[in-house]
Amino acid sequence: MLALLAGSALLALGLAIHLPGDGIHLIVNDNEVQFAHPAGWHAVAGGLAVLLALCIAALVVPLALLLAVLMPLLLVLGALALVVGVVLGVGAIALAPLLLPLLIVLWLWRRSRRPAAGTTMGA
Repeated sequence: MLALLAGSALLALGLAIHLPGDGIHLIVNDNEVQFAHPAGWHAVAGGLAVLLALCIAALVVPLALLLAVLMPLLLVLGALALVVGVVLGVGAIALAPLLLPLLIVLWLWRRSRRPAAGTTMGA
């Protein structure tokens, strides 16, 4: 990506300082395109437009690839978290008849170990 950006910067610089010869001669799929020298500010504007397009592409393409990989991963993790939550919720509801008597016994046991309110500690 850096090489593409550097190449476009060189092209923009070349357009800004007027390339030697008879302009730009491009051949794409056996189609020849000839560009004459652009005027000074047109070349600068064109070069800046190319740089802006490349900078935007340098940001958008990695973000699109990241989201293409990250979104399915986040969906899988979200579904897994939902399944774990449902299992824990069902387990808590299923064990509630066993936990409630256990909590009552634990509360009574701790209450019996607590000193009475009328006794003194260091007499």
